[in-house]
Amino acid sequence: MRRWPRWRQALFVVAVVAGLLSAYSYAVSYQAWQRTLRAAGFAGEMAPPAKGERILVVAPHPDDEALGCGGLIQQAVANGADVHVLLMTNGDASQFAVVFGEREMPWIPANMVSLGKKRQDESRGAMMKLGLPRDHIHFLGFPNNGLVALWRPEHWLHSQLYRSPYTHFDHSPYAGDVTQDAPYCGEQVLSDLLAVLQQVRPESIFVTHPRDVHPDHWATSAFVGYAVATAAVRGADWAKTVRMWGYLIHWPNFPAPRRSKTALELLPPPELSDESAQWYRLPLTPEQAKRKMADVRTYSSQEPRFDRLMLAFPRRDEIFEALPVTTIGIGDTIHWRTPSAKRRGFGGVEVKSVRLRMDKDLTVQAEIETAPKKIPSQGYVCLDVRTWDEKRAPVITTLYMRAKGESPAVRLEGEAPARPVPAKVDETQRGSLAVTRLPLPSGSMARREVFVTCFGSVKDKVTAPAVIGRVRFEGGK
Repeated sequence: MRRWPRWRQALFVVAVVAGLLSAYSYAVSYQAWQRTLRAAGFAGEMAPPAKGERILVVAPHPDDEALGCGGLIQQAVANGADVHVLLMTNGDASQFAVVFGEREMPWIPANMVSLGKKRQDESRGAMMKLGLPRDHIHFLGFPNNGLVALWRPEHWLHSQLYRSPYTHFDHSPYAGDVTQDAPYCGEQVLSDLLAVLQQVRPESIFVTHPRDVHPDHWATSAFVGYAVATAAVRGADWAKTVRMWGYLIHWPNFPAPRRSKTALELLPPPELSDESAQWYRLPLTPEQAKRKMADVRTYSSQEPRFDRLMLAFPRRDEIFEALPVTTIGIGDTIHWRTPSAKRRGFGGVEVKSVRLRMDKDLTVQAEIETAPKKIPSQGYVCLDVRTWDEKRAPVITTLYMRAKGESPAVRLEGEAPARPVPAKVDETQRGSLAVTRLPLPSGSMARREVFVTCFGSVKDKVTAPAVIGRVRFEGGK
């Protein structure tokens, strides 16, 4: 038998060694995740949805509902729960899918709209295969990669529409939306969410995690949390008792290991598993995990055969974190620490921690730690505080902070025009911003709560979220 030449033998040995090292790294990574989880522990095991329970699953893009909640939906339908799924966007900005799935060149608006229609059909088909009626699948049709822009006050009102750079539309071009030809603005997002919420009156809402590093994902969490609070302000009884759960899709090295194997466990990242975390696991049977895998593979536009992320989600369980309301005393300080999860390729400003105090004189004091230490010229930090009104929403104070000196703020009250708000921002030391006397939105003390988001950015690219969510006040007058 003829022997291989030495160079081929050496190449074979290198390939074997590389394969063994790769397998070892996967095993070590997964074991590290398990050790961290075992040390922190889950807060508990989630019971399967009960018969008649009203459940709403909210997803930013078609396929997120299957990746995060495919097993939950199966169990809920099998047990006779009333399940609805809501899609915020049609995923019409996925360049990878346009190039490799549709075999079209990217950046042609007509192709992006065509992709959005295809992804809408994929999502509807996948959910109907799991047993959902067609009228339990709701589409809003807002712009992919544009939800943070709609959250910001610059594109909140109907007079301030956002135009998608992918489809070139400032309204939804899709049929079957909750609002036909829905204009691209935050006010419309809130209105459509309230319409679906009031129809479903959910007892449990499953939405993308507020720490998810994809801007559309954490913006979805912010919009849904704000809509639920708005419904409560307007007197909806269900909104006062609804349970909110977050499911995670995008985080560095999650899921670990990045393998397609339904026998593995889905474990939360160590960075999000500190003592304050409230993660729960929902066990899936082997049959449910396999059916979830088959369902994920039906999203053909995303080329799941080649997407290691998509195929890593069908496992023996699903995980959800309970999303609480934060309570703070007037004059007290609360501290949020943000695990580092900067999105690749963007750079810019990352918010590492936020210290926040609400004072009796209706002002906010904040200390914000950032990375990198020196804020680049095109980077900024956004601190957004908003509250509610029974007839109009929201009342917003937003401050865009740069490195030094006074910075303009945007204050928006219902239909009133934006105007500057006096607030001092000092760079007391490199990597730290101190905000003094930022006015609370009018009506905050009457409502006794606000909704706060804080994030870093470079130009229009959000780099990492520091979503804080709903904050209730205690004490004071």
